[in-house]
Amino acid sequence: MVITMSSLATLAIFAAIQKSGVMFVSIGVIGAVVYVFRRARIRDRVIAIVAAALGGSIGAEIVHTLYRHIGTVESGAGQESGGLFMSAILVGLINAAAVVVVIFVTEAWLNYAGRRSH
Repeated sequence: MVITMSSLATLAIFAAIQKSGVMFVSIGVIGAVVYVFRRARIRDRVIAIVAAALGGSIGAEIVHTLYRHIGTVESGAGQESGGLFMSAILVGLINAAAVVVVIFVTEAWLNYAGRRSH
């Protein structure tokens, strides 16, 4: 749990440096799901992390797009936002993949260390 949350903190710092609100929201939702599912099986955690990452990033992009379109309604300029949603999906999947890899490596290490101590 500590290692997973540390990796999420590292990703959050990277999101702040990149000024990516979508990435930051995705990481926040992943962190909440990791905490809620901390006692669940790995399979359930992985499914929840992927769902949370996609939901968080797409939700953040929806809010961002609505905010931008409300601001452009007055000026009359509109933009195509399909690429932004594809980017949000990609950000969510990358965040989920990074956290899932950390979880698998941590679990493998703990299993290996547990076998060596017996």
